[in-house]
Amino acid sequence: MCGRYSRGQKDLFYVEPLMSDASDPRFRDRPEIFRPSWNVSPGTQQPIIGPDGPRLETWGFRPAWAVARKIPMMINARLDKATSSTWKALFKSGRVLVPADGWYEWLPAAGKKQPYFIQANSGPPVYFAGLSSARPDVPKSDAAAGVVFGFVLVTAPAESGMLDVHDRRPLVLTLEEAKVWLDPATTLEEALHLANNAGKSSDDFYWHKVSPGVNRTGNDSPSFNEPLGDER
Repeated sequence: MCGRYSRGQKDLFYVEPLMSDASDPRFRDRPEIFRPSWNVSPGTQQPIIGPDGPRLETWGFRPAWAVARKIPMMINARLDKATSSTWKALFKSGRVLVPADGWYEWLPAAGKKQPYFIQANSGPPVYFAGLSSARPDVPKSDAAAGVVFGFVLVTAPAESGMLDVHDRRPLVLTLEEAKVWLDPATTLEEALHLANNAGKSSDDFYWHKVSPGVNRTGNDSPSFNEPLGDER
Protein backbone atom coordinates (compact mmCIF):
# COMPACT_ATOMS: atom_id res chain seq x y z
CA MET A 1 0.00 0.00 0.00
CA CYS A 2 1.03 3.62 0.00
CA GLY A 3 -0.29 6.13 2.51
CA ARG A 4 2.33 8.85 2.29
CA TYR A 5 4.82 10.04 -0.31
CA SER A 6 7.29 12.84 -1.02
CA ARG A 7 7.49 15.33 -3.91
CA GLY A 8 10.21 17.86 -3.23
CA GLN A 9 11.03 19.36 -6.64
CA LYS A 10 9.62 22.58 -8.10
CA ASP A 11 8.00 23.84 -11.27
CA LEU A 12 8.04 21.49 -14.28
CA PHE A 13 10.68 19.04 -13.06
CA TYR A 14 8.17 16.19 -13.18
CA VAL A 15 6.49 16.95 -16.49
CA GLU A 16 9.43 17.92 -18.69
CA PRO A 17 10.62 14.28 -19.14
CA LEU A 18 7.16 13.46 -20.55
CA MET A 19 7.30 16.17 -23.20
CA SER A 20 8.11 15.16 -26.76
CA ASP A 21 8.01 18.82 -27.81
CA ALA A 22 9.31 21.61 -25.58
CA SER A 23 6.54 23.89 -26.84
CA ASP A 24 3.72 21.45 -26.02
CA PRO A 25 1.18 23.71 -24.29
CA ARG A 26 -0.38 20.83 -22.32
CA PHE A 27 2.70 20.43 -20.20
CA ARG A 28 3.72 24.08 -20.01
CA ASP A 29 0.64 25.08 -18.04
CA ARG A 30 0.52 25.67 -14.29
CA PRO A 31 4.05 25.05 -13.01
CA GLU A 32 2.97 26.78 -9.79
CA ILE A 33 0.91 23.77 -8.68
CA PHE A 34 4.08 21.77 -8.01
CA ARG A 35 4.61 23.18 -4.54
CA PRO A 36 7.13 20.91 -2.78
CA SER A 37 5.88 18.65 -0.01
CA TRP A 38 7.91 15.97 1.73
CA ASN A 39 4.92 14.51 3.55
CA VAL A 40 2.03 14.20 1.09
CA SER A 41 -1.03 12.87 2.90
CA PRO A 42 -4.42 11.50 1.77
CA GLY A 43 -7.24 14.00 1.61
CA THR A 44 -5.01 16.85 0.43
CA GLN A 45 -4.93 18.56 -2.96
CA GLN A 46 -1.95 17.37 -4.98
CA PRO A 47 -0.72 17.70 -8.58
CA ILE A 48 -1.36 14.80 -10.92
CA ILE A 49 -0.56 14.58 -14.62
CA GLY A 50 -3.34 13.69 -17.04
CA PRO A 51 -3.37 13.39 -20.83
CA ASP A 52 -4.12 17.13 -21.01
CA GLY A 53 -1.40 18.14 -18.59
CA PRO A 54 -1.01 18.71 -14.84
CA ARG A 55 -3.86 19.64 -12.50
CA LEU A 56 -4.68 19.58 -8.80
CA GLU A 57 -6.87 16.84 -7.36
CA THR A 58 -7.69 15.45 -3.93
CA TRP A 59 -5.91 12.26 -2.99
CA GLY A 60 -8.86 9.98 -2.34
CA PHE A 61 -12.02 8.41 -3.75
CA ARG A 62 -15.29 7.93 -1.89
CA PRO A 63 -18.38 7.73 -4.09
CA ALA A 64 -21.90 7.92 -2.70
CA TRP A 65 -22.27 4.15 -2.46
CA ALA A 66 -19.16 4.00 -0.25
CA VAL A 67 -20.60 6.71 2.00
CA ALA A 68 -23.87 4.75 2.27
CA ARG A 69 -21.98 1.59 3.23
CA LYS A 70 -19.75 3.53 5.66
CA ILE A 71 -16.64 2.56 3.69
CA PRO A 72 -13.71 4.92 4.41
CA MET A 73 -12.14 7.00 1.67
CA MET A 74 -10.07 4.83 -0.66
CA ILE A 75 -6.55 6.00 -1.49
CA ASN A 76 -5.21 2.94 -3.35
CA ALA A 77 -6.57 0.64 -6.06
CA ARG A 78 -5.32 -2.93 -6.19
CA LEU A 79 -4.12 -3.96 -9.63
CA ASP A 80 -5.66 -7.41 -9.21
CA LYS A 81 -9.08 -5.74 -8.78
CA ALA A 82 -8.76 -3.74 -12.01
CA THR A 83 -11.74 -5.38 -13.70
CA SER A 84 -14.07 -5.01 -10.70
CA SER A 85 -17.09 -2.73 -10.87
CA THR A 86 -15.31 -0.18 -8.67
CA TRP A 87 -12.20 0.25 -10.80
CA LYS A 88 -12.74 -0.98 -14.37
CA ALA A 89 -13.97 2.32 -15.82
CA LEU A 90 -11.11 4.24 -14.22
CA PHE A 91 -8.49 1.79 -15.50
CA LYS A 92 -10.02 2.26 -18.95
CA SER A 93 -10.31 6.05 -19.14
CA GLY A 94 -9.16 7.59 -15.87
CA ARG A 95 -5.44 6.82 -16.00
CA VAL A 96 -3.10 9.52 -14.68
CA LEU A 97 0.44 9.80 -13.36
CA VAL A 98 1.22 10.82 -9.79
CA PRO A 99 4.69 12.41 -9.69
CA ALA A 100 6.89 11.81 -6.66
CA ASP A 101 10.42 11.44 -5.36
CA GLY A 102 9.62 8.33 -3.32
CA TRP A 103 7.26 7.01 -0.65
CA TYR A 104 7.21 6.02 3.02
CA GLU A 105 6.56 2.74 4.77
CA TRP A 106 6.69 1.89 8.47
CA LEU A 107 8.15 -1.04 10.42
CA PRO A 108 7.59 -1.82 14.10
CA ALA A 109 10.60 -1.00 16.28
CA ALA A 110 10.73 -1.04 20.09
CA GLY A 111 6.98 -0.72 20.38
CA LYS A 112 6.81 2.16 17.91
CA LYS A 113 6.62 2.55 14.15
CA GLN A 114 9.85 3.46 12.38
CA PRO A 115 9.37 5.23 9.03
CA TYR A 116 11.51 4.39 6.01
CA PHE A 117 11.84 6.40 2.82
CA ILE A 118 11.87 4.31 -0.37
CA GLN A 119 13.26 5.77 -3.58
CA ALA A 120 14.47 4.70 -7.00
CA ASN A 121 18.16 4.06 -7.58
CA SER A 122 17.90 6.40 -10.56
CA GLY A 123 16.55 9.22 -8.39
CA PRO A 124 13.50 11.38 -9.04
CA PRO A 125 11.20 11.80 -10.77
CA VAL A 126 9.20 8.69 -9.93
CA TYR A 127 5.87 8.14 -11.67
CA PHE A 128 3.18 6.25 -9.79
CA ALA A 129 0.38 4.77 -11.88
CA GLY A 130 -2.76 6.57 -10.75
CA LEU A 131 -6.48 6.65 -11.47
CA SER A 132 -8.60 9.78 -11.46
CA SER A 133 -12.30 9.88 -10.63
CA ALA A 134 -12.45 13.68 -10.84
CA ARG A 135 -15.98 15.04 -11.16
CA PRO A 136 -16.08 18.85 -11.36
CA ASP A 137 -19.89 18.75 -11.30
CA VAL A 138 -20.21 17.17 -7.84
CA PRO A 139 -22.94 19.03 -5.90
CA LYS A 140 -21.81 20.74 -2.70
CA SER A 141 -24.33 18.65 -0.80
CA ASP A 142 -22.55 15.46 -1.89
CA ALA A 143 -19.17 16.86 -0.89
CA ALA A 144 -20.57 17.83 2.48
CA ALA A 145 -21.84 14.29 2.94
CA GLY A 146 -18.36 12.87 2.51
CA VAL A 147 -18.32 12.12 -1.23
CA VAL A 148 -14.82 12.51 -2.71
CA PHE A 149 -13.87 12.28 -6.37
CA GLY A 150 -10.09 12.51 -6.68
CA PHE A 151 -7.17 10.23 -7.49
CA VAL A 152 -5.88 6.95 -6.10
CA LEU A 153 -2.56 5.14 -6.48
CA VAL A 154 -2.47 1.75 -8.18
CA THR A 155 -0.79 -0.86 -5.98
CA ALA A 156 0.80 -4.14 -7.03
CA PRO A 157 2.24 -7.06 -5.05
CA ALA A 158 5.53 -6.23 -3.36
CA GLU A 159 8.33 -8.45 -4.62
CA SER A 160 10.62 -10.42 -2.39
CA GLY A 161 13.44 -8.13 -1.36
CA MET A 162 11.33 -5.02 -0.93
CA LEU A 163 11.01 -3.47 2.50
CA ASP A 164 9.11 -6.18 4.39
CA VAL A 165 6.25 -4.16 5.83
CA HIS A 166 3.30 -4.55 3.47
CA ASP A 167 2.51 -7.11 0.81
CA ARG A 168 1.78 -4.32 -1.68
CA ARG A 169 3.59 -1.28 -3.07
CA PRO A 170 2.70 1.57 -5.40
CA LEU A 171 3.05 0.67 -9.07
CA VAL A 172 6.09 2.63 -10.28
CA LEU A 173 6.41 3.05 -14.05
CA THR A 174 9.47 3.65 -16.18
CA LEU A 175 9.39 6.83 -18.25
CA GLU A 176 8.35 4.96 -21.40
CA GLU A 177 5.70 3.00 -19.51
CA ALA A 178 4.41 6.26 -18.03
CA LYS A 179 3.91 7.72 -21.49
CA VAL A 180 1.95 4.66 -22.64
CA TRP A 181 -0.13 4.62 -19.44
CA LEU A 182 -1.04 8.28 -19.98
CA ASP A 183 -1.95 7.90 -23.66
CA PRO A 184 -5.77 7.87 -24.13
CA ALA A 185 -5.25 5.59 -27.17
CA THR A 186 -3.95 2.84 -24.86
CA THR A 187 -6.76 0.30 -24.45
CA LEU A 188 -7.83 -1.23 -21.16
CA GLU A 189 -6.24 -4.53 -22.16
CA GLU A 190 -2.98 -2.82 -23.11
CA ALA A 191 -2.94 -0.81 -19.89
CA LEU A 192 -3.44 -3.94 -17.78
CA HIS A 193 -0.75 -5.83 -19.68
CA LEU A 194 1.63 -2.92 -19.11
CA ALA A 195 0.78 -2.70 -15.42
CA ASN A 196 1.23 -6.43 -14.86
CA ASN A 197 4.60 -6.37 -16.58
CA ALA A 198 5.89 -2.97 -15.38
CA GLY A 199 9.65 -2.64 -15.57
CA LYS A 200 10.53 -1.46 -12.06
CA SER A 201 11.60 -4.33 -9.77
CA SER A 202 12.78 -4.47 -6.16
CA ASP A 203 16.37 -4.13 -7.40
CA ASP A 204 15.53 -0.66 -8.71
CA PHE A 205 14.86 0.76 -5.21
CA TYR A 206 16.68 1.45 -1.97
CA TRP A 207 15.48 2.71 1.42
CA HIS A 208 16.64 4.05 4.76
CA LYS A 209 15.27 5.05 8.14
CA VAL A 210 14.03 8.62 8.41
CA SER A 211 12.81 10.99 11.10
CA PRO A 212 9.65 10.00 12.99
CA GLY A 213 8.55 13.59 12.37
CA VAL A 214 6.98 12.30 9.15
CA ASN A 215 4.57 10.21 11.23
CA ARG A 216 2.36 13.21 11.91
CA THR A 217 0.30 14.53 9.03
CA GLY A 218 0.77 18.25 8.63
CA ASN A 219 4.49 18.10 9.44
CA ASP A 220 6.59 18.94 6.40
CA SER A 221 10.35 19.19 5.99
CA PRO A 222 12.97 18.18 3.41
CA SER A 223 14.77 16.47 6.30
CA PHE A 224 12.11 13.72 6.14
CA ASN A 225 13.94 12.27 3.11
CA GLU A 226 17.34 12.23 4.81
CA PRO A 227 18.79 9.13 6.53
CA LEU A 228 18.84 9.11 10.31
CA GLY A 229 22.24 9.72 11.89
CA ASP A 230 23.03 6.01 12.33
CA GLU A 231 22.54 5.39 8.59
CA ARG A 232 24.63 8.21 7.16
